[in-house]
Amino acid sequence: MKKRILVLSDSHGYSLQSLLMKAESMGPIDAVFHLGDGFPDLERYAGQLPEWYFVQGNCDWQAAERERVVSLFGKSFLLAHGHHYSVKSTMTLYEDRARELGVNAALFGHTHIPYNEYRNGILFLNPGAAIDRHFALLDVLDGGELYARMY
Repeated sequence: MKKRILVLSDSHGYSLQSLLMKAESMGPIDAVFHLGDGFPDLERYAGQLPEWYFVQGNCDWQAAERERVVSLFGKSFLLAHGHHYSVKSTMTLYEDRARELGVNAALFGHTHIPYNEYRNGILFLNPGAAIDRHFALLDVLDGGELYARMY
């Protein structure tokens, strides 16, 4: 049975209620990733959400990990905001880090621009900015494949 992860980034204090409702209308959500710049925006929905994971962005003043690897549903996910890897100008540093860690997917934010591409067998996913009403749904399919849709 497939598992679904809601991927958010760059909410910057924006109310996430409408995004959460839209995502949930598409089927059950099994986990939530927030990739920084507003991760505390999820706290008000904590009782309504499945397990959620987050990292600190360059605009977050609350302390949190800048990078973390999360293992879920038989896959490993690198979560980082991306500013420490210069993702606005190159994917090389982040791709090198993802390969070094041996993850299946590397998720990031910071650019506010949606990005969904496999690079050398690793899924790189940026959901875009939640403040601009963007998010991604990342499915782990029955065969273990990763499939992302951007909204």
